[in-house]
Amino acid sequence: MSTDSITVRTVLFEERVAGHIASFERGADREVTFWIDRGHWGKGVATRSLSLFLHTDRIRPLYARAVKDNAASIRVLEKCGFRPFGEDKGFAHGRCAEVEELILELEAG
Repeated sequence: MSTDSITVRTVLFEERVAGHIASFERGADREVTFWIDRGHWGKGVATRSLSLFLHTDRIRPLYARAVKDNAASIRVLEKCGFRPFGEDKGFAHGRCAEVEELILELEAG
């Protein structure tokens, strides 16, 4: 699905749905988010999916948020060129709690 401000893609692995990835506007900034099913963790699915997605959504700078203790998501983002930019707090639906977030930025190439 794509609109002017939102792009959503389904992540497939071996012809099965493995997750999703999306970009959207948050205020004046553009952010990317992704979710991969636990059964596909550690297989490179997130890194490959994000890398491919970044060729589709070429708006830069692009930001991402990860819970500060989510080393795997932070590593995926760093492998794709994102660098730490700041910190914030936000509500994590998966944890049903407010969490401390690391904000990462992908600058223009």
